Amino acid sequence: MIISPPFIRPRNEGECDASWVERMIPTDLNRDFPVNRSGSWHGGVHVLHTDNPDEGYNRIEFVRAIADGEVVSFRAPSNTERRDAFPLNINGRTDDGYILLKHKTEIGESCSVVYYSLYMHLRDRLSPAIREGGKVWRKDRIGQNGMVDENNAFHFQIFCDNENMLKLTGRMLPELDVTRDGRTDTVYGDIHFYLPAGTRFYESVADAASADTDRLNLVHTSAEALFVSMTFEKGDCSMITRRQNITIGAHFDTVGEPLVNIDANQIDDIRRLGLKYEYNLYWTAKRLYPQNPSAGFELLRFGRIISTEYETLIPAIAPLWRTVNFPGGSGLVNLASSDIKKFSDADFPHWTGWRMVDDDMDNNSQCNSAFITGLQESGNLSDLSSRLVCHFPLEWNADTFEQRYSWLKNNNDDTQAMSDEDYERLKSHVLALCFDTGTLGTGRLWHFHPVAFITHFRRCCWLSKSELKQIVPRNLLRMAGQNDYRWEAIIYRDGVGSLADNIRTHINRAMQKHLITTPLRLACFLGNGIQETGWLGTMEEGYRYTERDPRTHQIVRRYNIWYYPWYGRGLLQLTSPLNYFEYFSFRGRVYPVNIKDTLINEYNRLYSHRGIRYTDNHLSDTENHIPENIISWRDNVSSDNHEATSSAGFYWASRNMAYYADNEHILERCSVNTRRNGVKIYYRSQAFWQASAAVNLPAQIDNEQYQGLNGFNERCCAYGSAIAVLTEQKFPDSNNFLVNEEPESEQLRRG
Repeated sequence: MIISPPFIRPRNEGECDASWVERMIPTDLNRDFPVNRSGSWHGGVHVLHTDNPDEGYNRIEFVRAIADGEVVSFRAPSNTERRDAFPLNINGRTDDGYILLKHKTEIGESCSVVYYSLYMHLRDRLSPAIREGGKVWRKDRIGQNGMVDENNAFHFQIFCDNENMLKLTGRMLPELDVTRDGRTDTVYGDIHFYLPAGTRFYESVADAASADTDRLNLVHTSAEALFVSMTFEKGDCSMITRRQNITIGAHFDTVGEPLVNIDANQIDDIRRLGLKYEYNLYWTAKRLYPQNPSAGFELLRFGRIISTEYETLIPAIAPLWRTVNFPGGSGLVNLASSDIKKFSDADFPHWTGWRMVDDDMDNNSQCNSAFITGLQESGNLSDLSSRLVCHFPLEWNADTFEQRYSWLKNNNDDTQAMSDEDYERLKSHVLALCFDTGTLGTGRLWHFHPVAFITHFRRCCWLSKSELKQIVPRNLLRMAGQNDYRWEAIIYRDGVGSLADNIRTHINRAMQKHLITTPLRLACFLGNGIQETGWLGTMEEGYRYTERDPRTHQIVRRYNIWYYPWYGRGLLQLTSPLNYFEYFSFRGRVYPVNIKDTLINEYNRLYSHRGIRYTDNHLSDTENHIPENIISWRDNVSSDNHEATSSAGFYWASRNMAYYADNEHILERCSVNTRRNGVKIYYRSQAFWQASAAVNLPAQIDNEQYQGLNGFNERCCAYGSAIAVLTEQKFPDSNNFLVNEEPESEQLRRG
């Protein structure tokens, strides 16, 4: 899922993603979610806006589509004369333009979801792309902010039906079931642990690879359930403990201060990146779980093994010792214990505020939820409302007006009965804004706070088929010779049964496991992987070469590349005996060390002596008596989709690509005069160069002008598309002003 707020402005320096999203959606507290000031359900928020130049908005600002979608229905805004008169003007001028979008995407394996976004009270003209059944793309300008009751604002809401509620959140019950582990079909964001009462905390652990507690010093046994959240971000790992508030059951208090990199070990700082727990996960996994570091990496990442069909933890009771706060102190807990249940943000944990509200069973618009009433009476609704997901009728269906609003004609504890005249005026106003809700029907739907929904799902970077396709550029820039650039169309095949279609789930799973989970990390990973695989067309290098007579151009011979059969395979083209055997070790595979050493020494000898690469080469399988299992492991890196992507994840983690990808991406506009197609543009950045060089040419990481990185211009074409599709960054124009919303040279692949 790729999603963004309906307004897109530059980030402030140092502004985190959640704060930026919230700043993009400033809400009217009188028209907030899920209840408005009259005590009726309110399915969205009113997003405030100003066109006042004194406040920095000296131009028209457009409302944007929050995600790729399809136009379900729309209404062109009425003119100002109608806007200013009754029935639209009942408490102030009100615009009636709206757009309803349907979004279909994926959040996990076999987890296709549908949700809707509604933009109401738009003014002037809608985008020409807005037509029934029309396609819109994320960040597209769709309309302009209008007025609501004389306020400069528009109504914005996000909702779904029962079927998709279960897919999006995994449940419809108020709280998460903590008697079993959470979902595995979708795992993203923070990792969470439920520690039941009776959990034991220890002072220290001499051997972090052992689950034995007989000789450990017990410092605390919990008397209540504790809830621990593990956050990975830019190399850091933070551990936060919560416990339930004894007065307000829906509120959970933090215990102590967050523990940041508390378990980072200097021994694992092989790359000298500092005590950054996340950046050193690969080395920690090798140290603690030497019999299968890949499974150990998964344990460190998720607190459990997710891909059980591919990974086996050795030993099966291998521990995960982490320092955790408890009331009054902290201690080490084995989070891998079966008594401790594991979850992720995909489970919408109630201890982080998420709660499903479904205790108002009627179909009118009055909020009769006992849970909501309790929060109002205790004064806690405003603190907790953003993560409530509430089940009530859609408020825009003309056919259900009487059903939804007739309660206003009766006295109740909060409001006096509305007079017949006022009721008819309200009815005229509401009907003027209603629209045909079609297949959404007349029943209840699930409503999310838009800020919370967008913030939450921006942490889910699982790519749908359509989203992955957009990252593949339409053209590549190939360097055929010195100053000889060719602009060539890319043929991308992702039909059913194609490699691109079959491998997508495995790409997503590898990115999920190896923490390639931010837009910029994805851009660096896919910018390289998509190009290296011939635009997801093959998982092995073209190792067969043809020699021609320079005079007649006749074929003289065909031959293999000198490092055959250890040529590039997989999504990031695992190459050379050293890298293959490092990967085999990471996967817990055992092999004769003498075979590895012989092959590595021979490769290094040939690498250092170019003249003998084809005349004195001893890398062949038969000459080295390579066992069949090693040959199979090697060949599977290209023939098995899991191995192809797992090896790429190994490359990413072992070469610390994340460290470079996390740096600021300052885009450089590069102009090239091609042989037949005129001037073409591509984009690069220091961060992308360094992330690419970390795997391909580590000795050249700081030499940005180095020309020997194979196909770097082509990689940059994919990188530019990835930046456009995955982020909100703007591209520099010819004067280096950040004004372009898409790459130049018509690179984005749509449709």
